[in-house]
Amino acid sequence: MAPRQRGQVPAAGRLMAAAGVGRRRVLIIGSGRRIRNNFLPAFAQRRDQFELVGLWSRTREHAERAAAPWGVPVVGSPAEVLDAVDTVVVSVSTTAVRAVLRDLAERAPQLSVVLDTPVFGQAAHLPAMATLRSFARVVVAEDYMNYPQWTLARRAVADGLIGEVRSVELAHSGYRYHGLALIRSLADFDHVTVATRRRAGADVRFDFRLRRGLRGRITEPYDQARGTTTITGEKGVITDSARVGAVGAGAGHGPVHVLRPRGDARPDGYLLDGPDLLGGLELDLPALPALLDAEVPDRSLFNALKTCGLLEVLAAVTGEAFHSRYTYREALYDHLTTAVLRTSPLVVDPVAGAGGNIVGGLDGVFTGLARARGALTRAGTRGKGTPTGGPA
Repeated sequence: MAPRQRGQVPAAGRLMAAAGVGRRRVLIIGSGRRIRNNFLPAFAQRRDQFELVGLWSRTREHAERAAAPWGVPVVGSPAEVLDAVDTVVVSVSTTAVRAVLRDLAERAPQLSVVLDTPVFGQAAHLPAMATLRSFARVVVAEDYMNYPQWTLARRAVADGLIGEVRSVELAHSGYRYHGLALIRSLADFDHVTVATRRRAGADVRFDFRLRRGLRGRITEPYDQARGTTTITGEKGVITDSARVGAVGAGAGHGPVHVLRPRGDARPDGYLLDGPDLLGGLELDLPALPALLDAEVPDRSLFNALKTCGLLEVLAAVTGEAFHSRYTYREALYDHLTTAVLRTSPLVVDPVAGAGGNIVGGLDGVFTGLARARGALTRAGTRGKGTPTGGPA
């Protein structure tokens, strides 16, 4: 989905799998709306890269309901096919993730695992991240920051359209860790040094200051109908708000460029229009029409764009992609930061101030503890099996 100037010939489609390299074989664990609305349609768009070997859910009826429209086999247990797959998608309740990872642990070095956000549901589950180190690859399915409009916005920022980004404001358009992931994606995944929470009437404002100076704000409650996002740079603005675009340049921020779907009834791409773009900047979305036609519970444009974002996530399974930089440590960082901010009006992170990621440090600690426990367990097992006396 490479952006292009309007009028140019589109770039060639995605590269097929390298010659001689087969498709990745996938087991899906879970059968909820996320699987039905997004994962299954996304995999259908990447049949050249993925083969769905099976789908498992604790309730077989739910598994069959999810799998049948896509012709995916339902399996009686993950163990039935685990030796035949190299990729596992885990989309279950956050309380069940740890148990699923334990079940996969024996084959972890041969497996890529795709975990739905927020990976773990509470801080008490964080020690389980030590398990993640043993997998061949871990991809977190944070699709919000990969929505087409944000992919196009990042490309425009990288091309210098608005200069260095100074602030990102998500007014009723971002939710907790999803919003923070988007903000940080526009700042090379810089970390938060100071964050505050305060109420403003019926709204709650979460303000973030990143180590290299970018400021972010998420205003809740989330409201898809009225939510807007505004990215302000040193010499211009990118927004998805028609109202902000109509106001135009002001407050010393320079020209305003507006993101919008290309096409009215059936969009097939995204546009970025503005005074500094001759003809605008475009992002082709060849999969979008088919996603809008897919027989899924949610047939809205919003859901189809979510699946487009998930396609970018899947690109990190098959090779290096932009999303490859969003490691499980970064995902857990966003979740931990926003979770703590909901219990405290002020969060100060000295580790981020020193250029580090506190989750990375915790990961090392938990991994060390897990190894120590394993060594003690093995030593105890050997001790029990060793004779303590000579022959009678």
